[in-house]
Formats: sequence, C-alpha cells, structure tokens
Amino acid sequence: MIQKISPRLTMLCVGLALLLSAACKKAPDKSVMGGAAATSPASSASQPAPGSSTVTPGSAPAPAGQTPASTPTGATGTPSSVAGLAGAPGSAASEQPLKPEKLPAVVARVNGRAVKRQELIQGAQVMQMQLAQRGQRVVPTSAFYRRVLDDLIAFTLIQQDAKAQGVTASPAEVQQQIDSRKHSFPSEGAYREALAKAGMTEAILREEADNQIVVQKFLESQVASKVTVSDQTARQFYDQNKSSMTAPERVHLRHIVVQVAQNASPADKAKAKQKAEEAYKKVQGGEDFAKLATQYSDDPSSKGHGGDIGWIAKGQTPPQFEAAVFALKKPNDIAPLTETRFGYHVIQLLERQAAGELPFDQVKPRLVSMLKQQQVQKLLQARAEELRAKAKVEVFI
Repeated sequence: MIQKISPRLTMLCVGLALLLSAACKKAPDKSVMGGAAATSPASSASQPAPGSSTVTPGSAPAPAGQTPASTPTGATGTPSSVAGLAGAPGSAASEQPLKPEKLPAVVARVNGRAVKRQELIQGAQVMQMQLAQRGQRVVPTSAFYRRVLDDLIAFTLIQQDAKAQGVTASPAEVQQQIDSRKHSFPSEGAYREALAKAGMTEAILREEADNQIVVQKFLESQVASKVTVSDQTARQFYDQNKSSMTAPERVHLRHIVVQVAQNASPADKAKAKQKAEEAYKKVQGGEDFAKLATQYSDDPSSKGHGGDIGWIAKGQTPPQFEAAVFALKKPNDIAPLTETRFGYHVIQLLERQAAGELPFDQVKPRLVSMLKQQQVQKLLQARAEELRAKAKVEVFI
C-alpha cells in the first residue's frame, strides 16, 4: 500500500513522470482488475473517455491489471525516460545485490535536508515494480540504489526551488489530496492500517501532499506553460512513424468483480463466489448492469461508471480474463463467470474493434501531449542539473 499513500515516493522513482504527465494534461491509465491493482497515485484524476487513443512511443504494454484506452505499437523517437531525471537504472551482470541494511541511516543531504535510508529503500522497491511491469528486471545493486537516490535528490532540489520561488499549497488543496487518498480505502480503519504498515503518519502524508502539490504547480506555471508543440511538428512525427501508429485488436468492456484475497479461507472464497454468481444470474436475467455494478462490484475505479473499464488489448490482463473477453463476439454478450487472481468477474462486451492504422486526427492530441512532455522533461532535467551544481549535496553511498 506504500505507493497508494505515499505519492512522493512513487513520483520520485519514476523521475516525476506522473507530474510531468499531469502538467502536460496527459490522461492517466485506468485500473482494470479493481482497486487492489491500481498503483498510480494519479488514479483519482479524471479518466480518458473510452475509445480515445493513446500514443506511447518507446513504451512497453501496460501491466496486467491496468490498461490505457488504446496503445498503438511503439514508434521510434525519443521516449520518456523510465527513471526520469536520472535516466533508466541498470546494473552490470557481475555486480552483486546490495542488502538494504548495509545502507547508512542517512543516504544523502540536500542543502541540509536529510534523505533517509527508508526513503531510498521504498523508492527502490517502487522503481523495481515499475520496471518489472515494463518487462525490465533489475537487481538492487549499489549502482541501482545510487540511480534511485539521484532521482530523490533531483526531486528534492526541484521542490526546494519551487518553494524558494514562492510556490505554495493551500490547506484546502492539501486536505483534498488527503481525502482522495482516504477514499481509495474501504474504511477509515483500513486507511489507518495502511499508514501504520508503511511506517507513516498523517502528518508525514500531509507534508508529502504539500510537496507534491508545490512541485505540480511549479511544473505547470514555470515549465509546461512555456512549452508548445505545433500541428506541423506533430504531423511530422506522425508521418515519420506512420507504420507504428496502429492500434491492436481491442474490446470495450464493463465488469463486476468480487475480489478474493490471496490468503482467503475456503469459506471466504466460497462466499465471494456465491455473491458473484448471484450478480451473474441477475445480469443474465436482464437486470441493469450498471446498477448491479454499483451494488456488487469491489472495483472502486469502475463501479461508479456502471462497471465500464474502457478498452483493453491482448497482453494487458490475466490470461483467464483475456481468454474470456476475446471469445465474446457481439455487443452485450456476457462471458461465463470468470475467476482470476483478483477474484470473480462478470464481464459484458460493449464494443469490439479490429486492429488497424490510427488516423492523424485521432492520435494528434496524444502526440502533442507526448511531445510536450518530452520537452518539459528535458527542461526539468536541465533545471535539476543547474540546481545541483549550485547546491550543497552530500551523498553517503
């Protein structure tokens, strides 16, 4: 639950990619399997309309449990760095893993601000997860920890710079951020338990929310606002990468998921299956799917939208889910009750779309967003390097 309640660490480990995306108005991915699968701290932001296209040159398919509205095959060009400001981490095959306990209690100081071991460990864990979802397995070597630390340092410098320029977060903005985190948990007790497990307090969470908002505002006002991408530039990129501007076969779905914990007892699993079967029978009987999703589904990201999970392509969901949905042929077809590691699913096909080339007008908004994000990231990296050259940065690993 760390990444759910610690937005700062998640953003640190992807090199401000989420903040950059928000600053450039790029819509976030959507959770498919349910709340347990949603890992993005931006998951509470507005979602793209089903059927919209996403252009992600150089990126890997979305991880199981998440899906963009559409994912054309990767185009050539300069992709956004996975590790953001510090670049994607890598490690020599001969280098041995570094045990976390071998790290010093304070791994760095940035203008007097201590970066603690636990921050680096948690950041490294999230980075490993992010890279694993992109098909990149990394060993937590000393070089890996150093690359993650470089991102932590860069974020801290940008945050300090923003505050020095008078950028602030209002109490109302911070509270809204806290409330959005709380709402992703089923109860106040679950929220408090997650905080405790992550070794955090609400005071720390408020500080992190304040930092996130400050950096977000800084990016929007001082960086992203100064970047423009012309129609001609977007068209030129499209023409140079036209063969890659394709969408795979995909399906637009809605579902009801009754979640089952991995350590659930046989009795709890049977109870969940019975609940799912009850919903399934009602759907087959012609009852309103959207209302049933609100009543039965454990997926907080879709139940409020009638169970709509948008468009998915092959390779983005668990095998059982994928086999069930791609066997559906006609709109409104219902798949057999399907079990995955997330629980039991009642699935309905809304639309089906064959693979094909995406026209420029359809991908233009996403192309502009992507190209703008690349420019913003270059400016941000340059600013971080400039700040580091003037700052007092002490590194202890």
